[in-house]
Amino acid sequence: MHSPHSYLGLALASALLLGCTPSVEIDAPDIEITQPNLQFPAAPARAGAGTSVQGQFRFTTNKLGAANSPDAGSLKQIERLSITRVILKADTGIQDFGFLDHLTVVAANNYYATQSSPDWPVIQILDYQASPDVQTGAELQLPLDTPVNMLPLWGNTSLYVTVTATGDPPAFPWSVDVVFSLSLRLHE
Repeated sequence: MHSPHSYLGLALASALLLGCTPSVEIDAPDIEITQPNLQFPAAPARAGAGTSVQGQFRFTTNKLGAANSPDAGSLKQIERLSITRVILKADTGIQDFGFLDHLTVVAANNYYATQSSPDWPVIQILDYQASPDVQTGAELQLPLDTPVNMLPLWGNTSLYVTVTATGDPPAFPWSVDVVFSLSLRLHE
């Protein structure tokens, strides 16, 4: 009995021998990318409610088809790349997200960019306001009402994501795992 993979390989080999160029189309509605152990600094002692702390990480896009990348190759024909959900998972120093009043997640190609400009767009991925109706535990799942289009940032090989947590954060360093659910469509 042949596996589906052997049939696919046979079909591709036949197409190449006959001089055909295979067309590849991928539509993946739910891919997860995780940034583990995003570090946040300790809040100043006795800072209280309304204190903000930030964590930032760099995501390299060159292996995923960034336009200016030497490895753009087969993934340069991305038609859709959207974030549909953000999940935070308590890592070290915290047990839950009960201290959180407000959370923003923004992305840019420039480490210092905080506001969009024609040369350096900044995309707000999430602006979450805590609600007494939402149960907070060791995991905070935040679906986005409208998927956030990330293609405007795909022209560079680096993507900087800044997470700002506001509330009454701990007076000691802590960390979270950040998970992005992506919807991807590409055609080659």
